Amino acid sequence: MTAARQIVLSLLVIALAGGGWWLYRSGSFAGAATVAATPDSSAGQGRRSGGGMGAGPVRVVTAPVDINDDGDTVRAIGTLVAAQSVTLFPEVTGAVSEIAFKPGTRVDAGAAIIRLEKADQQVEVERATIARDDAQAALDRAEKLLASKNITAVAVSDARSVLQKAGIDLKIADLALAKRTVSAPFAGVIGLTELSIGDLVTPTRAIANLDDMSTVTVAFDVPENVSAKVAIGQEVTATSTALPDQTFTGKVSAIDNRIDATSRTLKVEAEMPNDANVLKAGMSVIVVLNFPGEARPMVPSLAVQWDRKGSFVWKLDGDEVHRVPVRIIARNSGSVTVAGELQKGQQVVVEGVQRLREGIKVAEAGQGAQPPAEGAATGAGKRPAGNS
Repeated sequence: MTAARQIVLSLLVIALAGGGWWLYRSGSFAGAATVAATPDSSAGQGRRSGGGMGAGPVRVVTAPVDINDDGDTVRAIGTLVAAQSVTLFPEVTGAVSEIAFKPGTRVDAGAAIIRLEKADQQVEVERATIARDDAQAALDRAEKLLASKNITAVAVSDARSVLQKAGIDLKIADLALAKRTVSAPFAGVIGLTELSIGDLVTPTRAIANLDDMSTVTVAFDVPENVSAKVAIGQEVTATSTALPDQTFTGKVSAIDNRIDATSRTLKVEAEMPNDANVLKAGMSVIVVLNFPGEARPMVPSLAVQWDRKGSFVWKLDGDEVHRVPVRIIARNSGSVTVAGELQKGQQVVVEGVQRLREGIKVAEAGQGAQPPAEGAATGAGKRPAGNS
């Protein structure tokens, strides 16, 4: 075979190969093979087009919209303090003559706590009483003499001044005597004392602590985002690790006038009754403050989608879907609370969202004909694979 014939044959083979490749790429052979392989060519054509977007409704999975009105709950740790609390000190220096209380017991308002030696003060009271009585008698005589014009009015006025001074001296003596007894300023429970009979006390030495535990006060902090919702009289509940089976209820009694710039919290105080006297000053409690919430739609987390316009969900309207913009309010386990035009019971798409467009027809995945198997994604679906 001459070189010229070899060249011609080579060119012919190349041309035939190129033509065959072109026919394969154009789909002529694939279409013929598909039709030939199918007894009913129209059925084959139906399978080839069945995977297209316009061939039927898109299969989706939906879930109903729920309503979340739980509101906000604030939990904070606080420390209990007595409604009234005072550390008792004597007003004067003296030796203890009597301890009139038992530590840890309740005392009434005005009850004696301790008494100091008071002999000197009693003598002063007696002396002042005698002086007052003498001054009163002198004034009585002066007034009688004035009636008979045997004394001047000036002398009577002087006698009256002496009586007034004597009365003041008696009051001073009575006050000094009263200060020898330390009394409870209000009813409450008195604590331990280190005093003993005969101890010399001064106004700087503490006697004992007195707490009014009929009600207790707890101070706690709430975050800035709920500071505008706190109100006087709002109910709070509290629990303590020391009393795990009991829950105590109280009301907000005071609100600070400014937010702490460092912690971004607002200080709040609440009062709770302590009728059973089981709460102690200094005890730590966990305070719970509930704020009623606004009813908002709640959808599954998978239903929320995002694009350049923001977050949205696909809402089912009959057999069509429509895009509904939403704003995320709070995230929960498996669900999201949103703000948007959604009503309770409406269906939103949670699976199959990738193929959705505004107004497209959809059907529940479990209804009607089942979607084609992945391996039979239609003959038309296999041609693009050859084009890749």
